Amino acid sequence: MMGNPLGKLWHMVGQRKLLLIAFMLAGLFFLAWNERALLHRPSSPSTSIVFHVLPGTTFRSVVFELSRKGVTGYPETLVFWGDLLGIDTNIQAGVYEISPEMSPLKILLDLHNGQKYFYRLTVPEGFTMEQVARRMARLGIGSEKEILSLSSDPVFLKEENIPSTSVEGFLFPDTYFLPKAASAKDVFQMMISRFRTVYQSIQKESPHPPELSEKDLVTLASIVQKETGHPKDMAIVASIFINRLHQHMKLQSDPTVIYALKGRRKLHSRDLRIDSPYNTYRYHGLPPTPIDNPGREALKAVFNPKPVSYLYFISDKHGSQIYSDTLDGQDRAIRKVFREP
Repeated sequence: MMGNPLGKLWHMVGQRKLLLIAFMLAGLFFLAWNERALLHRPSSPSTSIVFHVLPGTTFRSVVFELSRKGVTGYPETLVFWGDLLGIDTNIQAGVYEISPEMSPLKILLDLHNGQKYFYRLTVPEGFTMEQVARRMARLGIGSEKEILSLSSDPVFLKEENIPSTSVEGFLFPDTYFLPKAASAKDVFQMMISRFRTVYQSIQKESPHPPELSEKDLVTLASIVQKETGHPKDMAIVASIFINRLHQHMKLQSDPTVIYALKGRRKLHSRDLRIDSPYNTYRYHGLPPTPIDNPGREALKAVFNPKPVSYLYFISDKHGSQIYSDTLDGQDRAIRKVFREP
């Protein structure tokens, strides 16, 4: 006996309807779930946060770190969409500002596209004021002329308690992350603050520093920074210059003459006769200001000079120093260096 065909048809249609409804509900749930994961933050922070992505950081670790900080939710869903959209393969290292109105999707796209909200300014040890200004100008923080003008502005120097005619020497070499709205004054203040922190830390750790003013200590450190890049030699070189100062000998430092010549590297014998207060072959004592921005090791060396009797030194062709107590010893060292192949 055959069953009712209409009943069977209705049964089949009903099943399909139920299946379709189930698929539609699942789709709506999927969309709602992903819409929540991609477009809504777990909470509504009132202020922006700074998020640092280190080189080599994976997309997955970034997503889970953002989730841990409460910036995003549903990390597995975001990882899924990152893979689907192809943004999981290239996360740009840098420092980002995440504002309250940014959605998780916007945050991830910015991390992928490298839409950094901060400048990265790196100032190497021994950079001169002109080099710092040039690097700042490249980031759009102002023109070189404006930056250099501020660096020697008497009002600004007084505000920041800089005991010199320029901020040169008091801008600590480091890597700085700067908001895009940062002005040259903001940047200088950040670098000066960092200098003060490092300087005071070294000062506290140095029970018997030389009897020199802050300006003279920084000036001497700037010369040491240029004379040798090796920390192991810095404390000896600092001691040699202090010994020469105590004996009223001229410092005879090539870097001070190079500074007077505006950075020209190759010196000729005639250059040692130029009439400049920075020419320590011609004038006694320290130059009037620092000649660069010294780093931590150079400052430490000046605060803690190694107790030696040397008065002379020369660099060999491999960058090592040869030290001497006497002028005869220095002459022998010079002949040895110039005999080297």
